Amino acid sequence: MHRTKSPPVNLDKYLEGKEHHYCSYEAGARKYGMAYWTFVRLCQEIGANIPLRKTALVDMDIVDKYIEENCGMESEKGEGEDMPRARKPVENLEELIREGKKKYVRMAEGAELYSVGIHTFEIWARDAKARRKVKGVVLVNTEKIDAFLETFEEEDY
Repeated sequence: MHRTKSPPVNLDKYLEGKEHHYCSYEAGARKYGMAYWTFVRLCQEIGANIPLRKTALVDMDIVDKYIEENCGMESEKGEGEDMPRARKPVENLEELIREGKKKYVRMAEGAELYSVGIHTFEIWARDAKARRKVKGVVLVNTEKIDAFLETFEEEDY
């Protein structure tokens, strides 16, 4: 009887540092600022999950493509109107974005990240066309915000 080796429980340590576009459900949910089970259901619906023996991987290329193509621009309704509970703040947010582990942020996280008020950040997100609404969660693409801000000339003070 030939016994197969079971897959590693912590896939992140094997994927980290390699050129890949896969992650675990937990890492993907963190990257997009979504609840774990909401992200799992989204991945299953769009076929981005790769089931393994005791875990699964998520093909991030499929998720990114789905968000860009199918999740239209967020409506003018504000994010906080249908979210009655407070969210747990993300630790090391700047580091996560710099390392490319978190491409999308929520409005409040983005306002904190760019050191501006939430209303100003909402305007920037709208003008940069960086807002996406995924299953009721408004996400802002930080790469588009950065590109939008680079279009302005620097002034000498």
